[in-house]
Amino acid sequence: MTEHSALPDTIRARVHRGAIDRVTRFYDAAIASIFAELIQNSRRSGANAVDVTADELPDETVRVTVADDGDGIANPAVLLSFGETGWDDETAQREDAAGMGVYALSQRGCTICSRRRPPALDLAPAWRVELTPDCFLGKVEVPVLAGHADFPHGTSVSFVARENLATIRNALAGAALHAPLRVSFNGEAIEHKAFLDGALHAEHWRGITFGVFNHALRGFQRPDLNFHGLTLTVGLPTIEAVQGGTWSALADVQSCPDLQLVLPARKEAVETPFLTEMRDAARLAIYRAIAQANPAPRMAFRDHDRAARAGIELPLPPPELRPYRPAIADSNDWAEIPAFARLPADALVVSIDPEPQDSQALWRAADRNGAAPQLFDPELRYDGYDWYDNLPRITELTIEFDHGGETCNIESLRSPDKHEPEDSEALDRAADVSRPDAIRMRLSIGGDATWPSSITLDADVAFAGEGWSYLDDAHPLVTRGSDIDPGRLRQLLYAAFFAPNDDSDADSYETQRTRFHDDAMHMALKLLASEEAAQKHTIAETVHRELLWTIPRDRRVSITIDRGKVSVDLCAGTAQSQGAPA
Repeated sequence: MTEHSALPDTIRARVHRGAIDRVTRFYDAAIASIFAELIQNSRRSGANAVDVTADELPDETVRVTVADDGDGIANPAVLLSFGETGWDDETAQREDAAGMGVYALSQRGCTICSRRRPPALDLAPAWRVELTPDCFLGKVEVPVLAGHADFPHGTSVSFVARENLATIRNALAGAALHAPLRVSFNGEAIEHKAFLDGALHAEHWRGITFGVFNHALRGFQRPDLNFHGLTLTVGLPTIEAVQGGTWSALADVQSCPDLQLVLPARKEAVETPFLTEMRDAARLAIYRAIAQANPAPRMAFRDHDRAARAGIELPLPPPELRPYRPAIADSNDWAEIPAFARLPADALVVSIDPEPQDSQALWRAADRNGAAPQLFDPELRYDGYDWYDNLPRITELTIEFDHGGETCNIESLRSPDKHEPEDSEALDRAADVSRPDAIRMRLSIGGDATWPSSITLDADVAFAGEGWSYLDDAHPLVTRGSDIDPGRLRQLLYAAFFAPNDDSDADSYETQRTRFHDDAMHMALKLLASEEAAQKHTIAETVHRELLWTIPRDRRVSITIDRGKVSVDLCAGTAQSQGAPA
């Protein structure tokens, strides 16, 4: 039989020796982390000021000394007692002190000198210790030496840095920006800024002060909590108004034992029920700030409803929406977003998202029928408001055309593979369509029982091409009675189909745009005028783009091309125009 060791009756938490061997890796040893820890210790010791000096050494390193005027350290043994804080019980509980801060210097080593703040006028003796990385690992005994202090009380920490002076100063500036005490660098005061500076609204909650801000944009992962100068991100809510900016809350800690930060570096918060409560309280603080704002922002229904359930009345957005504008194929063309406008009595919400070619055709049809002022973009964040939910809206768009005595859906010209084989002959006939007798936009209407279930807009232009296809596949349809001119059709083709290629080996945006305009004009002339007119325009455009710059401005040029042979005559006189061909 195999013998097994006996199991213990009980177990208890303990710190293994191996943990001490790895304490130098508890901190990242970055100089910014060192300054953050030392400033925190100075603040806890009652210091009013921290003076940092940096002296360049012959070996291109820098001797950095951080000195404060705090209470000093009574017992130097706490420096190497991992987890022992040395702070009184009230301070340790209020701030969740870890007793590990000095280990931020464990990879570099340091010299610490301190003198206690005496209860009387007599100066207490100063002491000094030299700590190497081996000291932090517990491998050597550290003698406590009589020290010399240039200050009546407080602590100084000195270490060697390989960073340059600019890097050291920038790291100190970041650590000291929101610290609640004066900090200087080589005699120059470091900028201090209250964490909640510029807040539009402030309120206190369980040892924390919330400040509410209204920004155009808020940076991703921006620190939103200040723990006595140490800033971190705890995920306080951000609320984006439909119109009126982005609202967010920052938290400044005064005395909050319930807040737990991940030790030792305190760069993130422990996910506890308190943290959830804090986020909820911050959201309500934002709602109270919004309720007082002037002008009132337009808020999503979700936020209006959440605030109302908490007893906070947010302003109702007025019955206004952004006027509808057709989609365009060029995603790089950032058109200005229309401002909110008052809804007319016959307003229609365009609750569909047609591809650019159908959107452009719909917009032209609505404009020709006088219906364009009725069309408005949806605002999904308003779902829930009675006035918005009751608006009539376009729920479906069907485009039909009449040709050869038949009425066809424009979808019959798209993606033939989606149709049954017996439809192929009809599709072949429809593929030849370019000048139909009529085009109609049938709009299905929902949301308001007083409206008919559908309305029809007579149209003169549609595009049978698939969305995001090439110009050669655009297949414009223009009714025989249309008054559209080639220039306007070119503009519609451009808006509906021009999507530049942004690959590294593609032509420039301007080159692609110019060529598209030329090809679209050729297509428009061929459809609306004749093949010959399209060819003449293409030749003229090519000459203007490629040759015009070579022709003397004071000469008239005649170019003859016959069966591949080119002849050029330069005549006296001034050219009448150097402009683009019509």
